[in-house]
Amino acid sequence: MKGILEQLAPHLLTVACYDREVNCRRAASAAFQENIGRQGDFPHGIDIVSSADYFSLASRTNSYLNIAVSIAKYEEYLCPFVEELLSYKISHWVFFLILVSSYHINETYS
Repeated sequence: MKGILEQLAPHLLTVACYDREVNCRRAASAAFQENIGRQGDFPHGIDIVSSADYFSLASRTNSYLNIAVSIAKYEEYLCPFVEELLSYKISHWVFFLILVSSYHINETYS
Protein backbone atom coordinates (compact mmCIF):
# COMPACT_ATOMS: atom_id res chain seq x y z
CA MET A 1 0.00 0.00 0.00
CA LYS A 2 2.89 2.36 0.71
CA GLY A 3 4.02 2.34 -2.92
CA ILE A 4 0.57 3.31 -4.14
CA LEU A 5 0.34 6.13 -1.61
CA GLU A 6 3.73 7.48 -2.68
CA GLN A 7 2.44 7.62 -6.27
CA LEU A 8 -0.87 9.19 -5.26
CA ALA A 9 0.50 11.94 -3.02
CA PRO A 10 2.16 14.09 -5.73
CA HIS A 11 -0.99 14.00 -7.86
CA LEU A 12 -3.23 15.05 -5.00
CA LEU A 13 -0.87 17.86 -4.06
CA THR A 14 -0.51 19.21 -7.59
CA VAL A 15 -4.29 19.46 -7.81
CA ALA A 16 -4.47 20.96 -4.31
CA CYS A 17 -1.97 23.68 -5.23
CA TYR A 18 -2.46 24.30 -8.95
CA ASP A 19 -6.07 23.68 -9.91
CA ARG A 20 -7.92 26.72 -11.18
CA GLU A 21 -11.04 26.05 -9.12
CA VAL A 22 -10.98 26.55 -5.36
CA ASN A 23 -13.35 23.63 -4.76
CA CYS A 24 -11.01 21.23 -6.59
CA ARG A 25 -8.02 22.51 -4.62
CA ARG A 26 -9.89 22.04 -1.36
CA ALA A 27 -11.18 18.58 -2.32
CA ALA A 28 -7.69 17.36 -3.20
CA SER A 29 -6.36 18.75 0.06
CA ALA A 30 -9.15 17.01 1.97
CA ALA A 31 -8.38 13.71 0.23
CA PHE A 32 -4.70 14.10 1.09
CA GLN A 33 -5.56 14.91 4.70
CA GLU A 34 -7.95 11.95 4.92
CA ASN A 35 -5.24 9.59 3.70
CA ILE A 36 -2.79 11.00 6.21
CA GLY A 37 -5.28 10.28 8.96
CA ARG A 38 -6.11 6.78 7.77
CA GLN A 39 -2.81 5.57 6.33
CA GLY A 40 -0.16 7.92 7.71
CA ASP A 41 2.34 6.88 5.04
CA PHE A 42 2.56 9.97 2.85
CA PRO A 43 6.02 11.54 2.90
CA HIS A 44 6.03 14.72 5.04
CA GLY A 45 2.27 14.40 5.39
CA ILE A 46 1.70 16.15 8.70
CA ASP A 47 3.89 19.13 7.75
CA ILE A 48 2.07 19.54 4.45
CA VAL A 49 -1.40 19.21 5.97
CA SER A 50 -0.62 21.94 8.47
CA SER A 51 0.35 24.37 5.70
CA ALA A 52 -2.08 23.34 2.93
CA ASP A 53 -5.33 23.66 4.82
CA TYR A 54 -8.84 24.65 3.78
CA PHE A 55 -8.34 28.39 4.23
CA SER A 56 -4.80 28.72 2.86
CA LEU A 57 -5.85 27.16 -0.46
CA ALA A 58 -8.74 29.60 -0.93
CA SER A 59 -6.48 32.14 -2.63
CA ARG A 60 -4.98 30.98 -5.91
CA THR A 61 -2.10 33.42 -5.47
CA ASN A 62 -1.31 32.09 -2.00
CA SER A 63 -1.66 28.54 -3.25
CA TYR A 64 0.87 29.05 -6.06
CA LEU A 65 3.33 31.40 -4.43
CA ASN A 66 3.43 30.19 -0.83
CA ILE A 67 1.92 26.75 -0.32
CA ALA A 68 3.24 25.14 -3.51
CA VAL A 69 6.71 26.62 -3.06
CA SER A 70 6.91 25.29 0.50
CA ILE A 71 5.77 21.80 -0.59
CA ALA A 72 8.15 21.76 -3.57
CA LYS A 73 11.06 22.06 -1.14
CA TYR A 74 10.51 18.38 -0.30
CA GLU A 75 12.47 16.21 -2.70
CA GLU A 76 9.58 13.79 -3.33
CA TYR A 77 7.36 16.56 -4.67
CA LEU A 78 9.78 18.79 -6.57
CA CYS A 79 9.76 16.94 -9.91
CA PRO A 80 5.98 16.40 -10.10
CA PHE A 81 5.37 20.06 -9.24
CA VAL A 82 7.81 21.41 -11.82
CA GLU A 83 6.51 18.95 -14.41
CA GLU A 84 2.95 20.18 -13.81
CA LEU A 85 4.03 23.79 -14.19
CA LEU A 86 6.08 23.23 -17.33
CA SER A 87 3.57 20.91 -18.99
CA TYR A 88 0.30 22.65 -18.25
CA LYS A 89 0.62 26.03 -16.57
CA ILE A 90 3.39 27.89 -18.40
CA SER A 91 1.39 27.70 -21.65
CA HIS A 92 -2.02 28.25 -20.05
CA TRP A 93 -4.52 30.62 -21.65
CA VAL A 94 -4.94 32.54 -18.38
CA PHE A 95 -2.04 35.00 -18.27
CA PHE A 96 -2.10 35.16 -14.46
CA LEU A 97 -1.24 31.44 -14.30
CA ILE A 98 1.72 31.98 -16.59
CA LEU A 99 3.02 34.73 -14.31
CA VAL A 100 2.65 32.85 -11.04
CA SER A 101 4.04 29.66 -12.61
CA SER A 102 7.18 31.42 -13.76
CA TYR A 103 7.55 33.06 -10.36
CA HIS A 104 7.11 29.68 -8.66
CA ILE A 105 9.83 28.08 -10.78
CA ASN A 106 12.13 31.00 -10.05
CA GLU A 107 11.50 30.71 -6.29
CA THR A 108 12.00 26.95 -6.35
CA TYR A 109 15.36 27.04 -8.11
CA SER A 110 16.87 30.19 -6.62
